[in-house]
Amino acid sequence: MSTLDFDLRVFNPVRWPVDPSQGVSALGPVDLLPPGVHADCALRDRDPLRLRRCRYLVDVRAFHRSVASRASELARLAAAGVVIHVADAHAGLEPIDVELHQLMRTHPGAFDAARRELHCIRMRRTALRAHSSWTRYAAELPSVSVVVATKRPGALERTLAAVARQTYPRLELVVALHSDMGGLAGIRAHVDRLPFAATVVHVPGTATLGAVLNAASKAASGTLLTKMDDDDLYGAEHVWDLVLAREYSGAELVGKLAQFVYLAASDLTVHMRRGGGEAHRRGLAGGTLLIAHADLERIGGWRNVPHAVDLGLEEDVARAGGHIYSTHGSEFMLVRHGRSHTWETGDDFFLGLADRIVPGWAPELAGLVGTCGALPP
Repeated sequence: MSTLDFDLRVFNPVRWPVDPSQGVSALGPVDLLPPGVHADCALRDRDPLRLRRCRYLVDVRAFHRSVASRASELARLAAAGVVIHVADAHAGLEPIDVELHQLMRTHPGAFDAARRELHCIRMRRTALRAHSSWTRYAAELPSVSVVVATKRPGALERTLAAVARQTYPRLELVVALHSDMGGLAGIRAHVDRLPFAATVVHVPGTATLGAVLNAASKAASGTLLTKMDDDDLYGAEHVWDLVLAREYSGAELVGKLAQFVYLAASDLTVHMRRGGGEAHRRGLAGGTLLIAHADLERIGGWRNVPHAVDLGLEEDVARAGGHIYSTHGSEFMLVRHGRSHTWETGDDFFLGLADRIVPGWAPELAGLVGTCGALPP
């Protein structure tokens, strides 16, 4: 094993503080910082739970015994959610993953709270994926079945594209067509062009949403199941985020909060911090749930109900003694288009919870870029 490897059950962002309570800090004496590099104070305590309360942490080679010990410590701190700025011109951090090194070299001084959080999410995701002993030495990552139930074949192409761009390496897709529509052969042909295994099941339109999801889950072969909704948007790292969160939290059910919402009728993008993620809590967005196939079967599957299947799953997991965990809300945007939502609520609900409201379509708030952030039809 490498000296960089760490246990992600120990070094992880659980209970990550959304708002920093300290200013810019240095990991050693401030008089060792290069000219022009500022820190409000020097921190001798290297406990990640305390260091991540800093707005960001300045680090230089002089603060460490060796390049190896420096790389090891910074990888662990990044995984725990410490926003790190490596201030050396020549960092000497070759053992660290290239992407993580680049993130650490990015100066976060001008970041507002939302951009700081996105930057931290990218940093800790990269550290967890590149340097945790679980991802580096697991015999095989768990396979994930993405389950999609849809009554809107017109929205299916965008959903398929969202699944196809996922960076998680072990995926399959199960699409449950919840209608009595025709054209099934054409849809199968479209699904068959995906770069991984895909299955289409046809469920009568009279079936409840819970029954549709149970049919899809029965057809799935993955160790883990995750639900995606056909009218929401997902970034390329979304599935990786859920799998990592399940591993470091130890929870049976994980997901994301609906922190980013686009209100089509009002043409507004809403950011609801709602206390932030990275916590054991309920109220997960239904289109982000991830659970082990075996755990789903153990609680009797999805409830046979027409709506609120996500709430029912949370209740059943909790009743069985399981834990529920919310990771961060990045790389996911709830889209309220006003057409046949299973969760019926008006725009005022979201606006009343908003910490930030941006006119128009603003996918960058959720870290969605390029095709990931294409405006829904």
